[in-house]
Amino acid sequence: MSDKVKFDPGIGYFVVDFNNFINDVYSQLMSFRTIHQKRARFKLYSNKIITNIKNNIAFYLGCLLWAYYIKKVNADNPKEIEGNVFLNMTEEEKNNYDYMIQVNFMENYFDSYERDFLYYTGQETKIPEIWKQILSLYIEFLEKNKGFINTRTTADIILPDSLKNKEISEDINTIIKEAIEKKDLNLLLNIENIVL
Repeated sequence: MSDKVKFDPGIGYFVVDFNNFINDVYSQLMSFRTIHQKRARFKLYSNKIITNIKNNIAFYLGCLLWAYYIKKVNADNPKEIEGNVFLNMTEEEKNNYDYMIQVNFMENYFDSYERDFLYYTGQETKIPEIWKQILSLYIEFLEKNKGFINTRTTADIILPDSLKNKEISEDINTIIKEAIEKKDLNLLLNIENIVL
């Protein structure tokens, strides 16, 4: 048995830079001159937007589940975490690193998306409440761990308050492996209720 655990079991491969994606979508949207063209294009973009939001929410859930798993499994014998790229940052890079930018952007975008959807399609839509809850939990996790810039061992991981004393019975490692093998992080959303 290895004396180290992975920082990322393989889910990071599937995450999308949501800020750049949204900026690109809206840049393309604004290139159309008429409101009719913009409305037609937004309808096409909205499916991609929701797909990417869902994918990133599944990634955040995967991070929470993985952290819970490696923390709990190694509670009595903490292990070194390998592959934490943030440990390689210089002090200056750490001081300038805004680890909240992606999650804050997404959190703020939820309301914008609902407004824009109504404006461009004339219909109401809502981001699923459970996605908002997962993002909120992940934001707490990210803040408590200060972006993981000094996370070296499983003992360093600080779980969100609601997860600290939770006893999750599902085999998290198997579920995460299956999602990675099938290249579908959305499978993790089938078990979203276990962390909430």
